[in-house]
Amino acid sequence: MPERRGRIILLNGASSSGKSSIGRAMLPLLPDPWFLVPVDAIGAMRSTVHTRVLDDAEISEMLRRTRLGYHRAVAALAGAGNDVIMDYPLSERWRVGDLLDTLTGYDVTLVEVRCAQEELDRRERVRGDRPVGLARSQTQVYAHGESDIVVDTTNTDANECATAIVIALPEVSSPKAFDRLRHRRDTK
Repeated sequence: MPERRGRIILLNGASSSGKSSIGRAMLPLLPDPWFLVPVDAIGAMRSTVHTRVLDDAEISEMLRRTRLGYHRAVAALAGAGNDVIMDYPLSERWRVGDLLDTLTGYDVTLVEVRCAQEELDRRERVRGDRPVGLARSQTQVYAHGESDIVVDTTNTDANECATAIVIALPEVSSPKAFDRLRHRRDTK
């Protein structure tokens, strides 16, 4: 058994908000080795040959299983003592609930990655690898109402946001956002 559980930084924001770029920029700034584990990397491991024949309901169920597996993969890495940066939009309510359960006992710092809607739309058009409007469909990403650190990428680049996050990390006090969310849920 490892001496300690790894720490987790969850970068939460809509598609094209800059989570992946911030995560990559954080890696050399953090004082210890961290894993950047974006949910997109998990999805990229899936066979596309068989995915193309699924109907909407089957795709929805497959994506749910993928996300459940992602939560548990992050917990396994951190449980073995590894520090992990998650690049993941909390765009569905059940994701928050499952993460609160799966990551109970872990040191999770929730970072809200904000960006103006007009800029998200522009980025989606420029990227070309996402359907325009995906970010607009992810309005739930901040619905839980808690965060430990907030950055806004509308006019601030990923390197500046990464630096701000790394500087703010030691100042985040307990109870952290996940602890507050869990407490609020469990005392209803």
